[in-house]
Amino acid sequence: MNVQDVLVVGGGVVGLTLAEVLTRHDPALRVTVLEQHGWGSGATGYAGAVDIPYAHTPFHRELVEAGRQWWKEFQAGAPAPGPRTPLPFAWLVRSREAAAHLEETLVTPARPVAGPAGGAWRLPAGATALAGEAHVIDPGLLTAALVERLAGRPAVRLAEGRRVTDLAPAADGGVRAVTADGEEWRAEQCVLALGPWLPGSPLLSAPGSLRGSEQGAVPGPEHGAVPGSAAVPGSASGSGSASGSGSTSGSASAGAPAAPNAGVRTKRVYGLRVALSGPAAVRYGVGSAEDGIFLFPVSGGAYAMSVKHDVWDVPPEEQPLPADVLAQAAAFLDAVVGPGAWEVTRGRVFADTYTPDATPRLLRLSPADTVFAVTGLHGSGVRLAAGMATHAAQAVLTCRQGGAA
Repeated sequence: MNVQDVLVVGGGVVGLTLAEVLTRHDPALRVTVLEQHGWGSGATGYAGAVDIPYAHTPFHRELVEAGRQWWKEFQAGAPAPGPRTPLPFAWLVRSREAAAHLEETLVTPARPVAGPAGGAWRLPAGATALAGEAHVIDPGLLTAALVERLAGRPAVRLAEGRRVTDLAPAADGGVRAVTADGEEWRAEQCVLALGPWLPGSPLLSAPGSLRGSEQGAVPGPEHGAVPGSAAVPGSASGSGSASGSGSTSGSASAGAPAAPNAGVRTKRVYGLRVALSGPAAVRYGVGSAEDGIFLFPVSGGAYAMSVKHDVWDVPPEEQPLPADVLAQAAAFLDAVVGPGAWEVTRGRVFADTYTPDATPRLLRLSPADTVFAVTGLHGSGVRLAAGMATHAAQAVLTCRQGGAA
């Protein structure tokens, strides 16, 4: 029997950062992180991340500011360059309304620039450019740095290759988890940081024994109650999956997306990898809030590209990249880097659970605040991981001190 104070299920950037925040605030807190494969081997292993201070809701702003503070503390005294490095970045705007939107939503202001430096990218016809603060995060380096930091904390236990197959309330309070090897884990609280649904993965629904009572989101703007039937995503790769090969023991059947009136909605997110050639291969980032498209470098000399596409209330099933998403990407790349200077090398389709305004959630899955789940980070997961982990840690610590989450 492994007895802990807090059990974190999922060893990606969110789960590992959560463990770091918890044990920084309380070094004596016994925290175990369970990961079914290897650290950062799920969505974290595919993700690229441009860290821009963009916040379109008050809760996003809270997450951005909390994340900035976490990075300041985490990198203090660490050797350079580290997993988060400055990145030249340009916002492309075509209208006064778009410029006004950025003025309202950027935590740090952008300034007008005449055009690209050194011909690295092209200014599309009818657009103006604003240079803004940005950093690029290497998820692999961040994962390695977090594991190294946590390994040096005596109260932390890191356990790879431990797939959670059952999760239920313990008879004497707290939570009981069982991993595929038959080992039993007990904790006063548990946080599921499973990442987005990945193509072909099983779903995690709140276990039946944890449902049947009113559940809700931990406070954040516009977070309403969530019925017990709302599904929570589980990841087949790189999470601590609590769904096993099918569904959690006692769980609702997997396969249906969260209902639109549940306070959370399932949305598809599209990520591409792009190879650039010529002057365009210079390290830089370009984004358009109007189009919901961002292009930025990742490790190995490749570029990542995210394309916003409002497809909601969908089942988390494997899907090819839609033709209209590829057309959006092609039009943007032609305009910004030039025809013939780019190639889309691969792409992934994820599904995740958000509020209707695309805000992440910290869901409370038990009436006694013993089980929480982090959702809605894909598309911004690495960027907002530190802020969301801080938010989740505050909820856990508040509950431990006898307050309401």
